[in-house]
Amino acid sequence: AVVSTQSTGSIEHSGREEGGVNEVSLRVAVSEASRHSFGMNVNSDRGLNDGNFNMYGLARNLFGRLESLKVNYVKGTKISDGCSVIFNKPLFSQKNSDFKIVLAKENMLNRTANYMTSDMKSNMTYQFPMLGGKNQLQAEALWQQIHGGRVPMKIREEFGHHLKCALRHTYVRDTRDDLLVPSRGTKHMLETELAGFMGDVNHVKVSAESQFNARFILGYSATLSVRGGVVHELGDNPRTWITDKFFCGGPGSVRGFYEDGIGRPLGGTMHWGAGFSLTRKLPFSPHIWGLGKYMRVHHFANAGNVGSCKDELIKDPRVSVGSGLIMKIANFRMEINYAVPIRHQPDDVVNHGLQFGIGINFM
Repeated sequence: AVVSTQSTGSIEHSGREEGGVNEVSLRVAVSEASRHSFGMNVNSDRGLNDGNFNMYGLARNLFGRLESLKVNYVKGTKISDGCSVIFNKPLFSQKNSDFKIVLAKENMLNRTANYMTSDMKSNMTYQFPMLGGKNQLQAEALWQQIHGGRVPMKIREEFGHHLKCALRHTYVRDTRDDLLVPSRGTKHMLETELAGFMGDVNHVKVSAESQFNARFILGYSATLSVRGGVVHELGDNPRTWITDKFFCGGPGSVRGFYEDGIGRPLGGTMHWGAGFSLTRKLPFSPHIWGLGKYMRVHHFANAGNVGSCKDELIKDPRVSVGSGLIMKIANFRMEINYAVPIRHQPDDVVNHGLQFGIGINFM
């Protein structure tokens, strides 16, 4: 929680000396943040090539224990429009832990399959450190309506209202030296979701991701990324709605394909992806327009697949290679690559040539 906006420090010599050691006094002046604020910002929290414009009002320290209440309106590339109310309370009994309650309504457009979802949801989240990483426990209730225009009949059969009640646990351990363009360190993520307490969604969904970074030769840094996921359906009448299925392809996963271009438009209940890349700073001085500091050259090889059974995952994996440039812009990573798909299927939506991507999480 933010409790101050400005802080200044000063060191003063006391003039006294004991045992050959001079005593000093450290003084820190802190200005308390306003208890009420309004603002606007742009962020990306829904994945690749996603941008959101937010207008919000924030009330801090509601009951004197650093509680906060935030009302937010958002309009973006994937969220057509939405609003949310977020209550957050730090838990002082445990270090780096907090409790959050969210009420939200969102309208989202899925450009891959040309359908829309209208969501009303509420969730409670408990965040705490354990096993050397960050843990998040969440209980969520989601009332979702799927609707749209010209879509395949299998998607049209899912049109209507759906209720999902789920418990979710997320574990993240990140030791990378840079969140956007790391040169060393690792990241591991495991997310498990159990749905089926109420409503018409019954499954266990598991997603995992690992990334390994290390210094290489000739000034290069090497990155190896692997990810995968599976949905196991439960109940007497198992069914997985399209909003819970996996898709693959795009600048953030298997480059050389359009976003979700592998498995479009129905997706699958299993997926995997792997990538190896070499990055190096450009041979320019950092003072020349910031080229040496914020830009890197990038060479990559990606592979992945999506399906609904093990045979589909193993058979005919998609593969691509290419090179390009990486740029760090504020809190985003932007890539401009020339990608060459060397293995694909007739139903895939291939993007052979220049490809642009901006976001946070890349493979």
